Amino acid sequence: MKFISIAQKDFKELIRDRRGLAMILLFPMFFMLVFGFAFGGMGQNNQPNMIAVVNYDTGATLPGTGEQVNFGNNLTKVLEDSTYPDSDVNLFNVTKTTETDADKKIKTRDVDAELIIPPNFSQSVVALITSTIQQQTTINPPSNVTSTLIIRGDTSYIGFGVSQGILTGVLGQYQDKLMSEIRNAFTGSPGVEADTYLQTRVESIPGTGSFTTFDFMAPGMIVFAILLLTTTVAAALTREVEKGTLSRLKLSKMTSFDLLFGGLIPWSLIAAAQVIILLTVAVLIGFHWQGGLYTLLLAILVGIIGGVASISLGMIIAAFARNDRQAANLGTLISVPTSFLVGAFFPLPQVVIANFWGQPFQVYDLLPWTHILNALRSTLTFGGGWDTIAYQVGWAVLLTIILFIIGVGLFSKNRLRAEN
Repeated sequence: MKFISIAQKDFKELIRDRRGLAMILLFPMFFMLVFGFAFGGMGQNNQPNMIAVVNYDTGATLPGTGEQVNFGNNLTKVLEDSTYPDSDVNLFNVTKTTETDADKKIKTRDVDAELIIPPNFSQSVVALITSTIQQQTTINPPSNVTSTLIIRGDTSYIGFGVSQGILTGVLGQYQDKLMSEIRNAFTGSPGVEADTYLQTRVESIPGTGSFTTFDFMAPGMIVFAILLLTTTVAAALTREVEKGTLSRLKLSKMTSFDLLFGGLIPWSLIAAAQVIILLTVAVLIGFHWQGGLYTLLLAILVGIIGGVASISLGMIIAAFARNDRQAANLGTLISVPTSFLVGAFFPLPQVVIANFWGQPFQVYDLLPWTHILNALRSTLTFGGGWDTIAYQVGWAVLLTIILFIIGVGLFSKNRLRAEN
């Protein structure tokens, strides 16, 4: 039976092509792991919602006792201690910070929402207590005793919608519990409406009122395109080895650095062109580009850095690939999952491993493209200038230099010196 012989032949070819077989088997596995990690919670049903709390409350004096209280601190503690029903998982992962930093964390998706507690929050609670004691029913109280809690975030982001809904519910429960305790303390007093003194307002951070999900995803598509340079560069370098081009170039006393650093120039220009072309297409189909020409120039600079990182990764792959086909397969196997791991298509859960200069450093931040993506979003989506991306660019440059040194070293050792 000839078909058995053919089957045996094809099976042996599959086994011999170990890298191709790994591509077939591992590629779907990477996608399953990434999507499971992002959306499945790694086996956990409930996940804390990331919120920032900005507490401006200056405190107040309780009537009768003269005790100094700060209900802003009390509310923050309630948020920190709140858990899911029948669970020990916290509802919120609370970051206490400033308003400027909270807005920045909203833009980089480090938090889903921020709660701003006004300076007169405690005064409003004390006024509520006093009115309950005196059984006042003032409909329009003085403005200086009416406080408004502000829930702020990117209203186009699904994470904000979820966190805002849960946060509103918890604030409502806090208000109800507060009124219940006041009424229990002063038996027979009907009290007053808490809304007269305590109010809540939802608002978007500046510049995000008309944003869509695509406005957050467009920079991710640019990073994805930059990462795909890895496949092209790896295949091109491997092809140069196969054709013997490197052997001829070495006769001119060319060094490994000359070859690889010289290759950065055209490929970096390709990365810059990708930023311009994809941004143009994105704007044409509805991307709300912020900041004008200045942010475009910053984005091009950031794109070039990302391109160099992708070229460096391509060098590493080319150092081990046997031919251009294997190089292309390996490049795809590595670059596509990497684009998911850096958050190009959807935000990933926080996995903080350290803090540098007051900034959380996550496991994804070990990849330069994570910082490239954050910088592109900061400047193109939110219109930020150099001061808003300097931290991300600094990390991207450092990690890219390390990746380039590794790429040059491996390619030189495995491809150039091997031909001597």
